[in-house]
Amino acid sequence: MREKNIYEKIAEKYNTTPEEVRREMQIAIDTGFDNLDPAVQEEWKKMTLKGERPTPEEVINYAVKKTKRKIKI
Repeated sequence: MREKNIYEKIAEKYNTTPEEVRREMQIAIDTGFDNLDPAVQEEWKKMTLKGERPTPEEVINYAVKKTKRKIKI
């Protein structure tokens, strides 16, 4: 899984575990998801979610797709 490699690289850089990296990412995502600003909520609605809240994997995939569209890959 590609995301796991990302977690491992970040964990290595910051001397922690991949699980801790993913947990901290989820906390940050949840904080952003709870933001009541209408513009922020509109951005979240653009994502495809399997559950009620986005996972780190879903956010990473969304960011990659959005970046590819911007640079037209």
